[in-house]
Amino acid sequence: MHLNPYVTFDGTCRAAAEFYATVFKSEIAELMTFGEMPDGGAPDPSLSELIAHARVPIGDRQLMMSDTGPWSKHEGFHGMTLQLSMDTPEEAAALFAALSDGGEVSMPLEKTFWARAFGMCRDQFGVAWMVNCD
Repeated sequence: MHLNPYVTFDGTCRAAAEFYATVFKSEIAELMTFGEMPDGGAPDPSLSELIAHARVPIGDRQLMMSDTGPWSKHEGFHGMTLQLSMDTPEEAAALFAALSDGGEVSMPLEKTFWARAFGMCRDQFGVAWMVNCD
C-alpha cells in the first residue's frame, strides 16, 4: 500500500506542477485539462484550461493534484502538512530553500533536539511542508 497526497488548487495547478517538478528534479508524469477529458470534456467551456489531473513523482511516491471547479469551493489548505525526510542536512537545506522561495517560513530550518535539520514552510501556492533530516 502507498499513500499519495492529492492537492487541489484554485486555478494554479499547472504552475504548481511545474514548480514541484523543478523543485524535486522530477517531471510532470501526467497532466490533463478539463477540456481534454473524454466524453465531452469540460462541464463548462470556461473551465477547459483548468487541470483535471496532474501527477509529479517524488521519490517513490506521487504528488497528485488538480484545480477545483464550480462544484467545489477552494478554501485554501488547512490541517494538513506534507512531510519530507532527507538523508543529509545539506539536502534538507537545498530543498527547504526551494520550497520556501516565494512562500513563507514558519520555522527556519535548523538543528533541533530530534533532528539534524528541521524546518516548516508554506510554498508560494500555500501548501504546508515540513522538511526533516534525522
